[in-house]
Amino acid sequence: MDNHIRIALADDHPVIRLGIEATLDDISTVRRIGSAVDSTQLVALLDSQACDILITDYAMPGGQYGDGLELMGFLRERYSELGLIVITSMDKAVLIRSLLACGVDAILSKADDMSHLRSAVQAVHSKRKYYSPRITKLIKAFPSTHSSRLSPREVEVIKLYVSGTTINGIAEKLNRSKQTISTQKVSAMRKLGIESDADLFKYAIELGLTQKPG
Repeated sequence: MDNHIRIALADDHPVIRLGIEATLDDISTVRRIGSAVDSTQLVALLDSQACDILITDYAMPGGQYGDGLELMGFLRERYSELGLIVITSMDKAVLIRSLLACGVDAILSKADDMSHLRSAVQAVHSKRKYYSPRITKLIKAFPSTHSSRLSPREVEVIKLYVSGTTINGIAEKLNRSKQTISTQKVSAMRKLGIESDADLFKYAIELGLTQKPG
C-alpha cells in the first residue's frame, strides 16, 4: 500500500516550479503526481489522479478555470477534501484575507524561505493550517472575524459586480433573484471586512479581479 502524500503542483514560472519540485523530491513521505502550468492542465490532472494536496501559485493566467480567487473557489467546491497550499509574491493583507475566506489551508510568501514548504505539507496533511512568517505577520494585522469562508457563489457575484455588471444584470446572468444576488454581495463584503462599494472596487483592483463584463 502506498502511504505517500500525493501532491500536485501548479505554477506557470518554470524556474519556480523546478525549485518547488526539487524541494518536494527531498521529502521522503511525498509523491508528486504531476505538474501544471495553468488551470486547464491542473483540473485535467486532478480529475485523472487521486491527490491529497495541491501546491499552487496564486496568479496563473490563461487557463479555462481562471486563477486567483476564482480558481480557489472552484477547486474548493469541486475537490472538497483536497488540501490547498497557495504560494504568492503578493503581500497585501486583503489578498491573504480573501484566501482565508476561500478556505485555503496554507499560505506561503515567495519572500520567505522555501523550507517552509515542508512544514506546510506536513501541517495540511494533518488537517492543520500553516502560514509562513511574512503571511503570519499580515494575518495578525486584521481581525480574525473577517476570515469567514466565502462561498463559490459569493466569489462569482463579487467578481461580476466589480467587473461592471449591475445587480440586475448578475441576477439575469446567473438565473437568481435580485434579492439573492444582493444578499450574497453584502455577505461577501462583510466576510472580507469591506464596508463600501468604493472599498470593494479598490479591493478588486488590488487583486486584479476587474475585467470587462462578458
